[in-house]
Amino acid sequence: MRVLRIELEAPVCSFRYPHFLVGRQPSFDMPPPATIFGHIASALGEWPDPESLRFAYRFTALGKGEDLENQHIVVPAGGSFDAGGTRVPKSLDATIQPTRREFLFGARLVLYLDRLDLAEAFRAPAFPVVLGRSQDLACYTRVEEVTLERADRGYFENTILPFAFRRRTSRGVTVSMPRYIGPPPLREATFDRFIVLRERLFCLPPGEPDRFENRQLLNLDGAPLELWIDPDTPEVSGMHAIVWFDHFVLPGGSDA
Repeated sequence: MRVLRIELEAPVCSFRYPHFLVGRQPSFDMPPPATIFGHIASALGEWPDPESLRFAYRFTALGKGEDLENQHIVVPAGGSFDAGGTRVPKSLDATIQPTRREFLFGARLVLYLDRLDLAEAFRAPAFPVVLGRSQDLACYTRVEEVTLERADRGYFENTILPFAFRRRTSRGVTVSMPRYIGPPPLREATFDRFIVLRERLFCLPPGEPDRFENRQLLNLDGAPLELWIDPDTPEVSGMHAIVWFDHFVLPGGSDA
């Protein structure tokens, strides 16, 4: 399978939990699919059809920290204020509130897309390259077409997996993330559950014994998964990293 592989680095980035508004703003450990879609749209300079492409990625960061950041809290207001001797009516009041914000540093993203025609957009992006918030500047280090290979075994690592895999493994952390956020003005958000997987999880053909101390994806239906591996990834026990593609908009609205 020929795919597009984009490598990106960012000194700092943050993927805010959308329902935390005041007090403290934690970050997801990995970018939600909606963030990846927005990143693609920024490179293209337009809103792509979310049903026209699939994505996969590996993401790492050297660590996590916290900093204080000022929030501007704006509320409706009445009355007026003096502007050089003239009374001007007020419609809003704003206060500054220091807030603890979590961030990741030393981030590296390897993004796979099943659209080779998008390569030039990442070589000459329409807007400044960011990962996460608009101030989290990043840079592309490599954009290239690569060939994924079919395999009957491999490993997952530093990625997100669909929640449907939860019955196959207890590894990783289940997290609710925005899968897709629609275009303005409504910007409707679709949330879904994913498995955030940092550790290595092996996938072997049915019938092979677990030789990785319970770090093996279970084959429950007796049929092997259709696996594509990136042969350029590090070889571990004779296997390479699996590239598992997902959708931004699920076909038929399925949650699986």
